[in-house]
Amino acid sequence: MKKFFKLYDELEEKLLVFSLVFSVVLISFQIIMRYIFNASVSWSEELARYLFIWQTWLGVSIAFHYHEHIKVDLIFTLFKSAGFKKVIDVIIQLIWLGFNLFLAYEGFKLLQSMNARHALSAGMRLPLIYVYASLPVSSVILALRIFLDMIGMNRTASTGQGEKTATYMEKGGEQ
Repeated sequence: MKKFFKLYDELEEKLLVFSLVFSVVLISFQIIMRYIFNASVSWSEELARYLFIWQTWLGVSIAFHYHEHIKVDLIFTLFKSAGFKKVIDVIIQLIWLGFNLFLAYEGFKLLQSMNARHALSAGMRLPLIYVYASLPVSSVILALRIFLDMIGMNRTASTGQGEKTATYMEKGGEQ
């Protein structure tokens, strides 16, 4: 199972890097066409925008994997008990999991609505369902990551095998 998730993590990272490189090339092409050749390619801006939307939503998942999300840890500094900190961490994870499940549910409802209306993008005439799918797809992926993280966190707590991987702030800002 760990091998599968490692493979998925690598695939997700490579997809994000490739899409970023492709976006830079696409936008550079648009700039060259507009300012050197005085001709604009209408679909390039739209495609770059849609790629950016997917990059943002998928980037949330990989940022969670590396514990790179910004968080306010004031409540953790107020209480010194390691047990209380674990309880607060579980509550935070449950809230985040619930929010992502809500986003996935509402996102799938949005996809059904977009599909029923056969909504198309203005420039490329691309079905907008492909753009809006980024919300529920990434929310499901992140919810799965959160759930698996919680299982791992509970497993280490019950077996006494050590603490969960320290976040950036817990390491004192050093990596």
